[in-house]
Amino acid sequence: MPTTEEVLKTMLGQRGVNTAAPETIDTDFPATTTKYGDTLVFMSTRTRITEDQVLRLVSLTQEHGGTRGIVVVPIPPSETILDAVAAQSHILQIFHLGQLTFDITTHRYIPRHRILDAEEVKNFLVKFGISLDAIAKAMRADHIQIKSEEPLLPQMAMKHKEYMPTPHIWSQDAPVRWIGGRPGDIIEVLRKSPDAGATPYYRFCVATV
Repeated sequence: MPTTEEVLKTMLGQRGVNTAAPETIDTDFPATTTKYGDTLVFMSTRTRITEDQVLRLVSLTQEHGGTRGIVVVPIPPSETILDAVAAQSHILQIFHLGQLTFDITTHRYIPRHRILDAEEVKNFLVKFGISLDAIAKAMRADHIQIKSEEPLLPQMAMKHKEYMPTPHIWSQDAPVRWIGGRPGDIIEVLRKSPDAGATPYYRFCVATV
C-alpha cells in the first residue's frame, strides 16, 4: 500500500504541481509543513483543528507564497470544520488520512473530473447562452456588491451561487478536491454508460451546497 506522502505526490502531480523538490517550512502551526511548488501541505500533529486554525492555515499559505494549502488530519473532521474549510476553499483543502490511501481516479465507479481552462470556460458560457454581464447587472440590481477587479465566477461561487444557471458541485466532493477544484471553476464530469459511451456533464464548483 502506498504511503500518504506518495498518494499526496500522485494527486499533486496530476494537478501539474512539481513535487520533485519539496521544501520544509517552519511555522507556528502544529504540523509538519512541506511546500511543493505553490502548494503548502500541513500534516497536522493533532487529532483535530479549530475554526481559528483554519483561518491561520489560510494566512500561512499566503505568507509563504502559496496559492493552495492542504491540511491533512488523522481522523475525519467535524461538520463545523468542514464548513469552515468550505468557506475558505478558494485557498484551503482538508483531507483525513483515510482519504489518502490510494489514487481515487483509478476507482472504477468514480467518473473522470476535469477543470476547464479559461478558453474552454469562454466557450462553455457561449454554448449555454450564459452572459456574465447580464448576471452582474442582475446582482447589482439586487444590491449585491461586486469587486470589478476580480473575476465574477469565483465571487458568485463563494456566496451567490444562485445566479449561475447551471447545476452545482460542492468544492468538498472527493473528486473535486482531488483535482484541486476551486469555487468558480467549471468542472467537466465524464460519465460512461454501455449505451451512450462517455458523456460530458458540466458543473459549477461552489463553496457551499
